[in-house]
Amino acid sequence: MVVTNNPWASKAAQTILDEGGNAIDASIAAGLVLGLTEPQSSGLGGGGYAITYQNHHTLAFDGREIAPKSANPSWLLDKDGKALPFDIAYKTAHAIGVPGEVALFYEMHKRQGRLPWSKLFDPAIQLAIQGYPLSPRLYGLLESEKNSLPNLDGARELYYTSKNRPKPIGTIIKNPSYAKSLKRIANNPDDFYHGELARDIVEAINKKANTKLYDLDDLAKYKVITYRPVCSWYRDKYKICSVPPSSSGGVTLEELLLIYGNVSHVSDVQNPDWVYYFLEASKLAFSDRNQYLADPGFVKQPVSGLLDKNYISKRSKLITSKALSVPTAPGVPEGIDKTYAPDQNNKKPGTTSIAIVDKDNNAVSMTVTIENQFGSHAFVDGFLLNNELTDFSFESMKDGKPIANRVEAKKRPRSSIAPVLVFDKNNNLTAVAGSPGGSQIICYVAKSLIQMLDMGQNPLQASNYGNLCATNALPTFESGTDLLKLAPDMNKRGEEIKERDLVSGEVNILRTKTGWIGAADKRREGVAIGK
Repeated sequence: MVVTNNPWASKAAQTILDEGGNAIDASIAAGLVLGLTEPQSSGLGGGGYAITYQNHHTLAFDGREIAPKSANPSWLLDKDGKALPFDIAYKTAHAIGVPGEVALFYEMHKRQGRLPWSKLFDPAIQLAIQGYPLSPRLYGLLESEKNSLPNLDGARELYYTSKNRPKPIGTIIKNPSYAKSLKRIANNPDDFYHGELARDIVEAINKKANTKLYDLDDLAKYKVITYRPVCSWYRDKYKICSVPPSSSGGVTLEELLLIYGNVSHVSDVQNPDWVYYFLEASKLAFSDRNQYLADPGFVKQPVSGLLDKNYISKRSKLITSKALSVPTAPGVPEGIDKTYAPDQNNKKPGTTSIAIVDKDNNAVSMTVTIENQFGSHAFVDGFLLNNELTDFSFESMKDGKPIANRVEAKKRPRSSIAPVLVFDKNNNLTAVAGSPGGSQIICYVAKSLIQMLDMGQNPLQASNYGNLCATNALPTFESGTDLLKLAPDMNKRGEEIKERDLVSGEVNILRTKTGWIGAADKRREGVAIGK
């Protein structure tokens, strides 16, 4: 079963499986195609996280971008020491982190791939040369960027007419520069971090900055980190496994589920109680996230403390019939560093997800990103560079204390990415899930898991259900969904509901008695392909 956010990527993954590749191979091939067909969301200039299951072992991969060695706590401040507005910061060279995607894919392949490395590039190279039809979704996003993207050499020729309007829907988009970059990496993955591609990236960033921010050493020393996944038992029935920090996604997702599982025993999707308890649990989990979670290479991470049974019990008791006010204070788990102040940094998403299970029961959940849509608007060799450093707190201090997620040299900014694998009590793989969506990723994936594991919903029903989240701020319901009918009920309980678009991209796979069911989120262009 293959599920991605784009049909071309799903087809590429299935092609690799048909040719004898495993789930890891297929996920890499899909990721390379996504960088071509969803340039707004991911690509060679970005990074990401993955969790894999192979030969009954799980492994988490951290391919997060990092700040260059020239970065410092005032990196995203103006000359007066105030935080830059996000709409200005994300297009600056200071927003660009050292890309991790190529290293992520290569590390995954070295450890767990089956087919030759270069073979995984064939679908993306062929599609870049032959072209793919411009989709309605990409057209709409290009239209929203018509005052900026056409200013970029390369991007203008690819996506826009001579009048700076997006090319019509259905236009065949060919990207020979991307194909050339892929061929380089297919022949020698070190080229991206040590060779001509590395030089082009450094030159493009420094030109954008009009000063020297980067040197070749920043790319040459990039490393992917592998960890044991962070896992916890939900309702003593399901083992939920995800990626640990530098992403806050896995820990926060699991804390949310554990708190929710303590206070809610709802199995009926029509019962509004589950929505109320979900919002309250998300407030508490996000308040801890904002206080404590950051790059473990710089800040002590209380992962086991946050997921400790007694700590979860204490947090759960804060939930009553009357809604918690926001912002809600963080708890005090074991293993914290009390020298840091809280931070809340939520922004627009530009991310994509992949979920795959192969015939041998190997599985991957992977989410890759260039952060805000179209990243930093720096275009080099057929791909866009990320603006991932805006995931740091722009401010470095609060109330006289440093913020855990402040900018520091060679540090990974906090992420909310939460790829998930679920196992039953017999350690059988039960579900694979993930989603793009900024900080709300945590809620999107948690919602889908509750729908599938507690309420008997299939993956399509789970992804179609309206999105909701409370990131330790006023709760938000997705516009245009049936959830809004519950707003009066929530108001009576003290929730002040906001309404806005919450564009997820859920990729859900679930084991049934007869095989796998997969579904892609209708909010994007994805498809599920199974055999």
